[in-house]
Amino acid sequence: MQKARITPGRITPKTITIPGSKSFTNRALIIASLAQGTSLLRTPLYSDDTKAMMHALKQLGVTIHRNEKNHLVVNGTGGVFHKPNAPLYVGNAGTAMRFLTALASLHTGKIKLTGDNRMQQRPIKDLVKALRTMGVKIRTVKKNGCPPLTIKGGALRGGDVTLSGTMSSQYVSALLMVCPYARQDTTITIEDELTSKPYIDMTLEIMEAFGVKVKNDHYKTFHVASQQQYQPQEYNIEGDASSASYFHALEVLHNVHIPLDNTNKNSSQPDEGITDIIETMKPSKSEAHLAPLGEIDLNHMPDAAMTVAVLCSFAQGESRLKNIGNMRYKETNRLKALCKELGKIGVDIRETEDGLHINGNPDRLHGNALIETYNDHRIAMCMALCATKLPDIHILDPACTSKTYPRFFDDLAKLGVTIERTDIPNIYLIGMRGSGKSSIGKKLAQKLKYRFADTDHEIEKQEKLSIPDIIKRNNWFYFRKKEKYIIRKYTKKKHVVLATGGGVILDKDNRKKLHNNGKIVFLSCEINTLEKRIKKSHYRPPLTKKQSLHEELHHVWKKRKDLYESSADLIIKNDKHLSLEETAEKIIMEL
Repeated sequence: MQKARITPGRITPKTITIPGSKSFTNRALIIASLAQGTSLLRTPLYSDDTKAMMHALKQLGVTIHRNEKNHLVVNGTGGVFHKPNAPLYVGNAGTAMRFLTALASLHTGKIKLTGDNRMQQRPIKDLVKALRTMGVKIRTVKKNGCPPLTIKGGALRGGDVTLSGTMSSQYVSALLMVCPYARQDTTITIEDELTSKPYIDMTLEIMEAFGVKVKNDHYKTFHVASQQQYQPQEYNIEGDASSASYFHALEVLHNVHIPLDNTNKNSSQPDEGITDIIETMKPSKSEAHLAPLGEIDLNHMPDAAMTVAVLCSFAQGESRLKNIGNMRYKETNRLKALCKELGKIGVDIRETEDGLHINGNPDRLHGNALIETYNDHRIAMCMALCATKLPDIHILDPACTSKTYPRFFDDLAKLGVTIERTDIPNIYLIGMRGSGKSSIGKKLAQKLKYRFADTDHEIEKQEKLSIPDIIKRNNWFYFRKKEKYIIRKYTKKKHVVLATGGGVILDKDNRKKLHNNGKIVFLSCEINTLEKRIKKSHYRPPLTKKQSLHEELHHVWKKRKDLYESSADLIIKNDKHLSLEETAEKIIMEL
């Protein structure tokens, strides 16, 4: 995994070309695949999500390729798809999962759809229920209706269907795009309030551009006539308004103008609305800070709502962002994640039932924080905005922006922001017994998504005996030999956090292998603290013939102190003032 350390500096205005809209690209790919003939999609987005969509469509027999101008050429099948030779895997691409679930209902055989661990937690039950009402057989593995799904299509009969609109407008968009190919006319009735209505407008706009019209009755009912056919088109995909929102925010945070290419001020993309919000937040000449928003409904723009939350953190006063509860079901629980990560830099923020409550106070904000991104591109990009104003902020896993904006950090650097990317190596924790190597190691591995191992536990597992019994049955020489084997094993692997035994540094070969294959972190701790911790833990065999634990620890420390310190790439004082999480974050930041 990588981390990106961002150093604040003066923003130098340069033209930024905004990547194509993910929402437009994935909708256009579905519709062009359903058309009979060749469509040209100009300036599409190439990212993890759109690549997942294209790969799945190719498995269904759709021919897709880039031409010399970097546009997409799509040879549609007229709604007749091949049987894929493997499950359709979409990673954590929500639009791909929802849209392909509906598209698969047109196939006459069985199609399995799946995604990564997070996708298998994200809801899709309402869409599944609606498709079943329309005659499609769908089997779910999980009771809550999340993927994986097995879809037996060929029976999309249309008719009357009722669908909840509160969870995601993507369910409605998915049905709208495939219903022209249903056996009979379809009427979709929204049983409650439809969330993110502008995304429905976007879907209807693209459908009409490809020759299909839908009757929309105030977003309460949608009537789709059957036997309509999409016609192949040359279609321009505009820049992504969600991606542009970060640069609009930078403009007001740094009081500069950043020219943006490939944007459309008259776009149907809801996140274009952030420009109006920013106008209301701009400080007057007599004010030093941005103005708060009071209470604002952001249901129509949940992606840009995250950018708004960052701006409210730099405003002076109270802002309440409401009607965005569905952000909990995105790539991560974004409400919870924003509260935690913005809280790390001093923002007074709390999660409400349907949104966020922010008491902005720019003078209280600070840097010196490690930001976790939860494999969520928008968390990374939003928190990078904060890093352009506050010192020494490190962003974990900056590459996660490849989901929608692969070159985001390159474009940020283009504006003069200093970004130092570092690969995080294997981490080997050394130190005395009781210094916290195992507990801190587990926390490090969790944050980095690395494998965790403990040399003592590995030896116990191999020998099927506890450490005291191993020493009693054999001797310390035997134990050190086994320990050396474990060190050799794990220094050959990548993406590892290893908690070592207290005496591992006594062996010269061990020290060499640890040095050559990662970073050694020495957890330093007061003897009195070690003594208290060891007394609370399970019994370990004595290393000396000293009468008391206190005497033994002093004796061992005196012998090993210089080796610990000379072996270490980094020394961390593991005192009682820092939590496990804080200590782990400090290690990652200082490596």
